[in-house]
Amino acid sequence: MARVLPVVLLMLAAGLATVTAQGWRWRSHGKPGLVNIKSAMAVMKDGKLFGVGGNKKLYERVWTGSSWTWVNHGKPSSGIFNPKNFLEEPCVLRDGKVYMTTIDGDLYERYWTGSQWSFGAHGNPGTKLEGCSAVMGNSGTVFTRGYDGTLRERYWAGSSWAWRNHGKPPGTDAFGTTSSYVIYGPTIRVFVPGSNGHLFRFSLDSNYNGVWRDLGAPSSKSVRKVHATEKGGIFAIMTDGEVCRWSGSWTCYGKPDNKIVWDCSDPFLIESPSININTLFCVHAGSYQEVYQLSVFQGGSGWVNRGKPSGTNTFVDRPTVMFSGPYSRVFVPANDGKVYELYPPGQP
Repeated sequence: MARVLPVVLLMLAAGLATVTAQGWRWRSHGKPGLVNIKSAMAVMKDGKLFGVGGNKKLYERVWTGSSWTWVNHGKPSSGIFNPKNFLEEPCVLRDGKVYMTTIDGDLYERYWTGSQWSFGAHGNPGTKLEGCSAVMGNSGTVFTRGYDGTLRERYWAGSSWAWRNHGKPPGTDAFGTTSSYVIYGPTIRVFVPGSNGHLFRFSLDSNYNGVWRDLGAPSSKSVRKVHATEKGGIFAIMTDGEVCRWSGSWTCYGKPDNKIVWDCSDPFLIESPSININTLFCVHAGSYQEVYQLSVFQGGSGWVNRGKPSGTNTFVDRPTVMFSGPYSRVFVPANDGKVYELYPPGQP
């Protein structure tokens, strides 16, 4: 042990120094006219983000090549006097395809036809729906939670869209929204909190055979939210406000400055020649909120306070991360209705 300990301490110090030394900054993206943004921003490639406004319409923040601008995508209508209202953070299937659920529990799509944006109605499979997570593998796949506690899948069947019902996690109901990704080629993994406080993984292979697995929860804790990516890991927010990671077993990382974590971005991997770092950005509960970065690496972990935009006190939804070349940008909507960007040094 005496010969191993200095190596571990060196790696711990290197990991913390790598993260802490980055002097991140804030800038404002404003808001679309007089409308406040009320949801997290779903990230699409090529500098596009989508979020829901306080008027229940879909909005896009897009980089035109020379400047950022807001685009009002409105909302679909099942009749002239019956527009559909959006509520939650959208999810992105691929460039030109964004999905969202409505207040009355239907799934809708906003897609680029090649010449214009259009809405597509997917309805619901006999139960109202909440939230979504999207996977682009061999076929377009969107997962969402039914009000009846089931995991539902909307997928492209080759010539039309169809629904699959994957049922409930063993012994409990699906709770909250899902997080999903493709791993090892055709296998899809979906992570769902259960109403019993456990985390569940649903694996779906290329033959559409699905298997549930109960991943449990850390001792004396209950899972409230989950965010997962293939390269970044599986992180869950507990009901007590602590952030924990499942990687064959559970490890917890405490609370930033003893503050209760409210929600986090999806995790991602920072690959370095000296040390790889799994990281995510979180906001805590309270009347004065700041963004904290949690980084996990071989030999240790650490929280770094990235502060808040000037003039704001709280955030209205979780941070999301956009990648631009070697850089990562963090976007988060604040209580003044504006979207703010947290960006690292060297980012244009």
